[in-house]
Amino acid sequence: MAFILSGFNALIFGRHEVNLQRFAVCVMLMLVVVGVIVYRRLQVLKEMEQQNDSLYSFLKSRISRFRRLMRMHDYVGVVSLVMLVVIVLVVRAEYVLDYLNPAHAAWNWHVATALGVGVGVGAVIYASYTIGKKEHQRRYGRHLDQLEAALRELEAPE
Repeated sequence: MAFILSGFNALIFGRHEVNLQRFAVCVMLMLVVVGVIVYRRLQVLKEMEQQNDSLYSFLKSRISRFRRLMRMHDYVGVVSLVMLVVIVLVVRAEYVLDYLNPAHAAWNWHVATALGVGVGVGAVIYASYTIGKKEHQRRYGRHLDQLEAALRELEAPE
């Protein structure tokens, strides 16, 4: 609630500054997206706490929900970084469009620089996704392997 009030406060104080209004709106959208992801994560955790009748179905559902939880962890970081890039582009749209204006003498260099920055930002987002995924696998992989081993043990014919 404090974030929402702060966002509306920034909108009121920035009523004469369009960039500040854009920034406040984008930050509020980013908070909503992260809030939805955290809410979904809590739902998955609540589902994981529910006990099923059979051990086999319990382990199978626990493994699938655990994998879903790991994917959601990965998406939180990626979505946050993408939203941050969108915020910067929305707030500084006039400057970016002016920089990429074909009327400049060094327009080719400007486009090359913008493409280089775009590729760099994309590489940073991809690298953070892969590093985060490896970290989650390292952190939670052993537990997931134990659950899968228990499931295989139940599936094995006696």
